[in-house]
Amino acid sequence: MATQQPGAGPSATKRAVGLITRHTDSYGLVLLLIIVDYIAVSMLLSALWGRVAVDVLLSATLLFTLRTSQARRLWQLLATFYLLASAFAAIASALIPGPNALGDWATIAGGLLLIITPFVILRRISAHRAVTTETVLGAICVYLLIGFSFAFIYSAISYLSGAPFFEGQPGAPFNAYLFFSYTTLTTVGYGNLVPEGNLGQTMAMLEAISGQIYLVIVVARLVSLWGQSLPHAERPLRRRVKTGRGAGVGAGEGDAGDAGDAGDAGERSVT
Repeated sequence: MATQQPGAGPSATKRAVGLITRHTDSYGLVLLLIIVDYIAVSMLLSALWGRVAVDVLLSATLLFTLRTSQARRLWQLLATFYLLASAFAAIASALIPGPNALGDWATIAGGLLLIITPFVILRRISAHRAVTTETVLGAICVYLLIGFSFAFIYSAISYLSGAPFFEGQPGAPFNAYLFFSYTTLTTVGYGNLVPEGNLGQTMAMLEAISGQIYLVIVVARLVSLWGQSLPHAERPLRRRVKTGRGAGVGAGEGDAGDAGDAGDAGERSVT
């Protein structure tokens, strides 16, 4: 009868639990959540209770992204508060028909938090010692979150100015802003949605330029270094190696000097 290795079962269980409960640098899951968010916004936002599901999903994605990037506790607390406030505002909007200023302001607040999220991810992946799969996935998440962030910016411009953002499109839904943002970010530019004001046109050009620069500089550089150590991670290692060698040489010379002094003292005592 085959005997089980002692400790094999518990160790396998610990590894499985670790994979399930690990949330640091889980950018593959963040990427999946962003894709689900885009699909949910495109399909569920027009439904009565669809906004509740979309707001909760977007808030949960924001909170998980901040947690997996080990953001400061303040940002995580703000994301938790936004999750509760947006869910309450969405439920109130579904139960009480009519204008919902609370929901609009909650959306703007969520957009402000979302703008911070790409910088938090960049700060986290730049601290990696080597370029791993999660590093590249994190860079891709930043690119997609840039599109989401500009969609919130366009929506906020329309709400705060009180004028339509697109020419001939009064009261455009949020999925229109999201569609326009990603077509601008990827420089596809179908032309069916055109910003009406100077501010909107300026922001659109800024998004197109920043998206292309990010792809060429950041993502391309990380892909070329895939599996290698980052330059900033090699310098401290070399410094520690040099320091260790110097300490070893100094210690050796000190031991030899002490041995020589001890030998001289012994000779004088014999004489």
